[in-house]
Amino acid sequence: MTTTLLRAVRTLAPALALVSVLHAQVPPLLPLDLLFADSEMAAVQVSPTGRYLTWLAPKNQRNNLAILDRETKQLRWLTNMKEESVVSYVWAKKDRLIFVQQWGGREQFGMFACDPDGGNLVVINKLERVESTPDGAGQGEMAASERDLPKSLISLLPKDNDHILMGRIRGNSFLADVIKVNLRSGKETIEERNYINARQWIADRDGVIRVAICTDFEEPIRIKYRANAKAAWRTIGEFSKELSLFFEEAAPIEPHWRPSVFAKDNRTLFVKTFVGYDKAAITTLDPETGKFGEVLFTHPRVEPGDRLANYVLRTGGLTSRAAVDGLKFNTDGDLAGIAYEDEYPEVKWLDPKMAKLASDLDRALPGTRNSILSSTSDGKLMVVRAASDRHPGTFYLYHAEKQEMSVIGGARRGLDPKHLAEMRPVRFTARDGLEIAGYLTVPVGRPLKNLPLIVVPHGGPFGPRDSWGFRDETQFLANRGYAVLQVNYRGSGGYGLAFQLAGYRQWGRKMQDDLTDGVKWCVEQGYADANRVGIMGASYGGYAVLAGLTLTPEVYCCGVDYVGVSDLEQRAGPRSFSPPRIFRENRAIRDIDPVREVDILRATSPVNHVEKIRAPLFAAYGKNDPRVRFEQWQILESRLNKHSKPFEVMVEENEGHGFRKLENKLEFYRRVEAFLAKNMNVPEGKVKVGTPTIVPETPRKD
Repeated sequence: MTTTLLRAVRTLAPALALVSVLHAQVPPLLPLDLLFADSEMAAVQVSPTGRYLTWLAPKNQRNNLAILDRETKQLRWLTNMKEESVVSYVWAKKDRLIFVQQWGGREQFGMFACDPDGGNLVVINKLERVESTPDGAGQGEMAASERDLPKSLISLLPKDNDHILMGRIRGNSFLADVIKVNLRSGKETIEERNYINARQWIADRDGVIRVAICTDFEEPIRIKYRANAKAAWRTIGEFSKELSLFFEEAAPIEPHWRPSVFAKDNRTLFVKTFVGYDKAAITTLDPETGKFGEVLFTHPRVEPGDRLANYVLRTGGLTSRAAVDGLKFNTDGDLAGIAYEDEYPEVKWLDPKMAKLASDLDRALPGTRNSILSSTSDGKLMVVRAASDRHPGTFYLYHAEKQEMSVIGGARRGLDPKHLAEMRPVRFTARDGLEIAGYLTVPVGRPLKNLPLIVVPHGGPFGPRDSWGFRDETQFLANRGYAVLQVNYRGSGGYGLAFQLAGYRQWGRKMQDDLTDGVKWCVEQGYADANRVGIMGASYGGYAVLAGLTLTPEVYCCGVDYVGVSDLEQRAGPRSFSPPRIFRENRAIRDIDPVREVDILRATSPVNHVEKIRAPLFAAYGKNDPRVRFEQWQILESRLNKHSKPFEVMVEENEGHGFRKLENKLEFYRRVEAFLAKNMNVPEGKVKVGTPTIVPETPRKD
């Protein structure tokens, strides 16, 4: 790399050097609106031609889409949303953008397309209320026409200047036909009728649907392939019907392989395989011959990153020209690298040019993890993000030919890295000998000794994991003086098939033991004060909070339950956003059979043990939550009142699975701050970490 790039970056971003410096001085209290307000700049992309830069930024207390014309230097807003934020967007064509909104936290998403000047707005998927039926079996008040049915993005069709491919749900079947949508007119045409029970479609580089993952849940999962659009479908892979990985983040119960995306030759498939690899490997498959190629990457401790090459509308997800999370492609269309995460996010580069560029960027931007978010079609311009655990992110525009970078902006320019805490990877051994990884964040300016500790279990639980990097909630807690322990308990994603399976059927049991053992480890190391240990989590993490307070009441002095499950029997009921049969299959595999093993469900449901609670609880729920229904709180509230247990609660009418609106988010953390300040200073001797027996492992009844 020339010294020009190094000089330019060092001049523009002197603050980044602070990231690697440890400061002994206790920082000032950071304002909540500085920590939790929507980022000043997020999801920065450069248009395919390089003329425009776009990003999400706050306006009207909502995320809106901003655009900068690099030729005219004009900066303007593309959207002016006041009720719902823009949650994601993508440059679908050189002169057309797609953006997505969510309605009221219900995980029902609207999708729209527009020109760079905001004109020619086309509604692709309506943003409207769609209620579920009483039994949750489907969409209930279905939209008036096929055009209004829920859709998910399959392919941006980079060689087609007008169209994209989408899956359109067909009634309550949750089977999607493939449709071609004109982004300029909104016109839809049927591209592929779903006669093969396809649950996922994969298109090749020319936009031809060539691979499908199929099941009716009564038969094995079948991976089907065809050589071209007119060829017959044939099965190239088959796995048991219990295999659920294609529908949620969790891994299945047997070794398997799954297709990801076509290579540039439009014949070779990149696949992720667990056959012979507990931690999986990235390899290739020739679907014509059935022969697997050489292993491109595997790791001894973690899985390589990968995801099916689908854009899922129900999660609001849109991705730019890199179709698969974890597989990195260069502008020539070749596989350039494979992402993975052990303690820190890493990339195994296969392309020497990309490896050199990554090395040059790291030298130019020391102290941060640097990644390419977006690039022009010719690769001459790239958006680079520099971030770390103590730096929320600065965005740069990199000119490949000049080897120079200029600053676009920052995520939260008001945050000084020297005031933010270091996130340290840790490992400890659980009581049954299993190694557990996680992260410990230590307050700045305070010795790592007898600190008040907040355990923050992640949601999911199966599939997601905690990762190294900037997290506003973690920094908030550390700034208030608490050490923060994030545990990748068994069942967390990315650690291989055996680790995933070790968490199945372990809600409130061994998964909860891992959290307790993490607390014990921190206490034994002298890091944490056993009398001042709290727990705070959302979704499954909220369940872990309630399980901690009821099943291990001697461990925690207070708990913050954010949209958490309280009654596993009720959780076994239907959900509006997912076909009940899928949920029942996944539950029976990964959790507990609701009929034959109801005794285990009852034993691990916090609502059945409320009388054991010793510590105060703060709970927060959204009434529109489609994942953890509001009834979960109503049941818990009645039991808390019955047993006269102290609690505080925050309920929001217009929120779902977590608070997205700024005013609600700030109020939530204001109340959390006050709650923790009141309840984390426990008199010595009141709380003691023990070794509880939660629910003994019992053989499954057939």
